[in-house]
Amino acid sequence: MGRPSRKDKIALPDYSEGIQIKTEDEDPRFNNALARGLAILRAFQIDLKLLGNLEIAELTGLPKSTVSRLTFTLTRLGYLRYRAEFGKYELASGVIGLAYPYLASQLVPPIARPLMVELALKTKTNVGLGVQEGMSVLYLEYALGEANPNRLQRPGFRVPVVRTAMGRACVAGMHPQQREAFYVEMRDYYKRDWSRLHDELEDAVSQVQTRGFCIAAGTLRPTTHSVAVPFIHGDGHTILAINSQGHSSNLSQEVMVRNGKKLVELAAEVRRRLADAPQGPSLGH
Repeated sequence: MGRPSRKDKIALPDYSEGIQIKTEDEDPRFNNALARGLAILRAFQIDLKLLGNLEIAELTGLPKSTVSRLTFTLTRLGYLRYRAEFGKYELASGVIGLAYPYLASQLVPPIARPLMVELALKTKTNVGLGVQEGMSVLYLEYALGEANPNRLQRPGFRVPVVRTAMGRACVAGMHPQQREAFYVEMRDYYKRDWSRLHDELEDAVSQVQTRGFCIAAGTLRPTTHSVAVPFIHGDGHTILAINSQGHSSNLSQEVMVRNGKKLVELAAEVRRRLADAPQGPSLGH
């Protein structure tokens, strides 16, 4: 089976899956007003680039009057921009300033990138590095190797943990107690589907324990196959994963196993280089 025609409309996955928008908490130390402002920013996604106040209210569960005040404030602060021609808001450049200090302080992406590019070209797959954030994985780095790439992966791109090899590798990288606590959170979110998803996650954990990587075929998109390895940062708290993915027509089980072994080698080399690297960001070099 070949690639779908360019004329065929491809159904995109739900990239907002797994995002929990929290706007209040009973703990007296929790600032509800701050949480509501951040909830509005989190409501914008790759397939929800323009949102009106009513749509934001529906996504966050906040009263429309509250949303109106917060969107006005976020616009004045440079985090949102109002598009009069649509009567809706979009994210503005101010959000980049929030993310940059975090991205610049990460030691793994600049060390991993040249190795990822090399592997992407050799395997003709797309290689990504992601970090677990709640029930999602956020891309920190990527390298495109497909002959005709049509992918959304960029730093900050989000995918659900349960649907991807990268996410499942992150679960496999958790300590058992941490994993069980995470399962409780996932069960409350997925409810009826949890029994099946739990079995798939446990299978991925078993794959990683047995051979160092896990495979997910068609779990996010029917035409995408992927393989991933966990990568635990030296602090022991940051759970990362490195994946290799591409069109299903090019990735048989045998090929994915071979790519998985290459990812294990890549992760080992990143650890070796990371141990020799100076600590802290190297700005301007």
